[in-house]
Amino acid sequence: MKQKQLILMTAVLALVIVFSVAGTVYSKEADAYGLNDSCLKEQERECLKQIKAVLQNYDCINSGITMTKVIDRKGNRQYRVRLHHKRIGDMDLAKKETLRRDLENIGFSQENFTVSYEFLP
Repeated sequence: MKQKQLILMTAVLALVIVFSVAGTVYSKEADAYGLNDSCLKEQERECLKQIKAVLQNYDCINSGITMTKVIDRKGNRQYRVRLHHKRIGDMDLAKKETLRRDLENIGFSQENFTVSYEFLP
């Protein structure tokens, strides 16, 4: 009976150690890529606010906005912003290009990033 308790206690302690080490490694890896950078997250939130403001100027309130990012090993960031609204789908090509230019004036104060905009029907 005591030997079973000792084996069980050893197994539990081993699992605690493994999860502790794994959590530390994951956290450090996220920091290496800047995923835990609160300044960057704040800039992303500000960028979304600015996108919404531009869309509001085009009477596209409550547009669907999806922003995804890819971070490579060098720290370069690529953002893809997909926008969906019926009025955007109904716009002619010239007005869409004007909207795209207005959106491209929005940016981050960080280097090594690119932003692309895609209009969905």
